[in-house]
Amino acid sequence: MATSSYSLHYFNYRGRAEICRMLFAAANVQYQDIRIDRSEWSRIRNRMPGGMMPMLEFDNKTQYIQSMAITRYLSREFGFHGNTNMEMTRVEFISDCFNEIMDDYMRMYQDSSGAIVFKKDSDPNVARAKTLRFETTCERVLPFMEETLQRFDGGNLFFMGEKMTMADMMCFCALENPMRENPALLNCYPKLQALRNRVMSHHTIAPYLTRRGMTEF
Repeated sequence: MATSSYSLHYFNYRGRAEICRMLFAAANVQYQDIRIDRSEWSRIRNRMPGGMMPMLEFDNKTQYIQSMAITRYLSREFGFHGNTNMEMTRVEFISDCFNEIMDDYMRMYQDSSGAIVFKKDSDPNVARAKTLRFETTCERVLPFMEETLQRFDGGNLFFMGEKMTMADMMCFCALENPMRENPALLNCYPKLQALRNRVMSHHTIAPYLTRRGMTEF
């Protein structure tokens, strides 16, 4: 069977596409990393399914959107998902928990249209409400993730034990910007902090992190 060619379309940010880029890197699968300048978005938006990105294109014809749907597909294709329905459910609920943190973090830097503007709302009441929502989500999700991680091998490996999955990579991606702003975010969650370090130093991920360009978001 012929191998599919992949093209990943997103802005020149890490954002919602970074988990997909990490999966390609972890699998050592080649793809076209097509980065759209924000100034071009209004011109090309109608070409994207539903006017959304990231968008994964197969063989220059089949197009899929929604970052977590793409993430699940790539994880199954490349072997970074669970092996059974029960395992896949565990991997997915963990990934979705970290995605919830990412959603609320991104919301702090979006304008009323949902566009990323790299600054918090000019209305201090709106900005505070968004920040409070993000902080509340972290306070609810992070302790649960710390506990969940410890259920396999005392939390000293990955969420599924010895096997790295998309859940571990989501832990890294979703918390990357929040931890740049607040390096103490995981001080009360040493297992999660150590997990992120394991992902960073993984033999398939470390070279990618070294060579990628660091963007503001």
